[in-house]
Amino acid sequence: MSLLHKPKIPFSFGSGKLSTVKNKYVHREEIKWSEAQIEKLVLLRALRFTLKESGEHFGRSASACSNIVQNRNLYKVIDEKRKELVNRVIK
Repeated sequence: MSLLHKPKIPFSFGSGKLSTVKNKYVHREEIKWSEAQIEKLVLLRALRFTLKESGEHFGRSASACSNIVQNRNLYKVIDEKRKELVNRVIK
């Protein structure tokens, strides 16, 4: 048995060749949320609209609505608005 290791894959395997990598994803146009839309979304979520129903109102997907709530951390604002609406009805 020899102590020298003879590689089975040649050294030049894939080296020295430049190849272009194709991008599998197509860049989509970003549609920014206006402050008025965000306020309406907060109100709709406070009224217990689902994300799907809210998205249909704005012509967006449910995940787009979920993303803006998550990115702007609107959970506390939605809860406060919901409490305000409940208090307005009770009083």
